[in-house]
Amino acid sequence: MNNRILPAGIAGALVLLTVVALSPPANAADDPVAIATKAFELRMEGRVDDAVQMLEDGIAEHPDAGILHYELARARLFLLEIDKMHAEAEAAVRCAPGDNDFRYFAAMASGYALIDAAHHGDEERMKTFGQESLDQLETILAADPDNHQARYLLVQLSVDMAPDLGLKAGDMEAHVLLLEEKDPILGAKARCCLVDEKEQHKLWDQVLADHPDDCRALVEAADGLITAGDLDLAEKCLDKAIAKDKSSCYGLLRLGLAYFMKQDWDRAIALTQRYLDADPPLALAAYATGRMGMIHHRKGDRDRGREFMDEARKIDPHVWQTVMPPPKEIFTTL
Repeated sequence: MNNRILPAGIAGALVLLTVVALSPPANAADDPVAIATKAFELRMEGRVDDAVQMLEDGIAEHPDAGILHYELARARLFLLEIDKMHAEAEAAVRCAPGDNDFRYFAAMASGYALIDAAHHGDEERMKTFGQESLDQLETILAADPDNHQARYLLVQLSVDMAPDLGLKAGDMEAHVLLLEEKDPILGAKARCCLVDEKEQHKLWDQVLADHPDDCRALVEAADGLITAGDLDLAEKCLDKAIAKDKSSCYGLLRLGLAYFMKQDWDRAIALTQRYLDADPPLALAAYATGRMGMIHHRKGDRDRGREFMDEARKIDPHVWQTVMPPPKEIFTTL
């Protein structure tokens, strides 16, 4: 089963972080949005335990505030507390059933819960979570047919997951055709779910020809080209995108991982260092530093690897521990 269930980077100014650090803790008088925002800022500062406590206190005072459950779900995902993350994502939807951002994250949460169930060999829970993801996305599209991101994720999950679980998928070709008409960039990405790597490359070549200076097209093409195996062209796309929007440097993490999987340690190190030089949020800096440790360890320099891992834990004690980078969705502003 394909685990690529994955809606920029947030770089808080020092002045803002200072204000957050000195501000009083959330209390019953705070608006739920203010509490969630403060908690998000604490998490970006590497203080996820404080963020979780703030959100739990806020929920005790505002149990029906979907924004608090949503932000707590994102914090739980960062901590890889999958069951708790899933529960909070579902709670956010119950509190605000009309909020499609909450519902989209709940679809993702069910996807992560499915992967966790797969790791435990629990086929029944896998099927349950898979159906939940599809149902959440179908509900979004029923309310908002122009939610292209939800439509793309529905295509991806229906191709990658539904057949393995025996779940019924809709007309994927119809969804792809609609995306190609309404959002050619996501349309190409959706079409890639249905074709082989050679055809994927052709699709991204066409996207780049049609949108040579579009930052989103460059980022999506880079991601697609990594999947298609053309790492050189993917890097050129990222170079161009980063020159337009610094937050596009997140793509360097995926590109570096591709070189890591090829055991090209020098390129993996160079790209990961380039990402660190872009001054990412602390939580992502900790992950990238840990990634450096992993690369050096696999390269054979275990002492250097331990040094990087120790440094990663100093940056953030809850450094993200999986090989894949943490999802961008938990680093976007509220």
